Amino acid sequence: MGYGSSRASRNRRVHTRRKPIMTSRNAPSLVVPDACERWLEGRGSLYQLYAEFLGRRPKLSMIAEWSLDRRIGALLDGLDSGRELRSCLYTRNAGDLPGIWEREAQEYDRLTSLRAAGLAAARESELRGEKEDFCNVLSGIYAESGIVFKKCGAEADDHIAIELEFMSILHEEMMFNSFSVRSALERLETQEKFLEEHLLLWAPGFCAKLTAATESPLYRGLARLLEEFLPYDLEMLRSWRAALEAGSAALV
Repeated sequence: MGYGSSRASRNRRVHTRRKPIMTSRNAPSLVVPDACERWLEGRGSLYQLYAEFLGRRPKLSMIAEWSLDRRIGALLDGLDSGRELRSCLYTRNAGDLPGIWEREAQEYDRLTSLRAAGLAAARESELRGEKEDFCNVLSGIYAESGIVFKKCGAEADDHIAIELEFMSILHEEMMFNSFSVRSALERLETQEKFLEEHLLLWAPGFCAKLTAATESPLYRGLARLLEEFLPYDLEMLRSWRAALEAGSAALV
């Protein structure tokens, strides 16, 4: 099952759409090294997976849909902690899914009740010791990128799920809604900056707290993988930016 209408309908964002001109099958492939292909194919979906599982109570349909989605499989295999999450999501019989859903939904409820270490405390302002109006900084960053989140509940703009969905949206815009290499680079640079100035400054601490707070294979797998993936993602963004800049210069 692809990343199609059923999943897109659950997205919380409202943002300006532009006519697709650059896609992963034309302009980027002209300048992207082969080593980046696996990363590019999976990173947007991986960020969306995090936005869903860390931002809402799992549903049986959500578990089932992700258990059939193989697009992030190669990316998971390339990361040490990814194999743990892969085995949790993908090596299941269909008959096992209701039991997995019930267990993980109960665990989500438990984790959201833990103010000190659970999903309820998954906010950048709390883990960085910032004031409550710090959310205005995040909402300003989103607005600069033309993105306004339509919240499903009481999520704050600095909640981990919102920040990770922001990265998912930027990836989609970069790959499918860019007018040129220049506009793709603008989206890419926004992602680099957001990782450097926000996610990498607090998400590892959140991951450590979540790992210590749960025995769930799903949520422990999510925490361990996120801690490994974020610095890797920044490294790959920098590599791809260099390739895009070199390719753009060669066309001049």
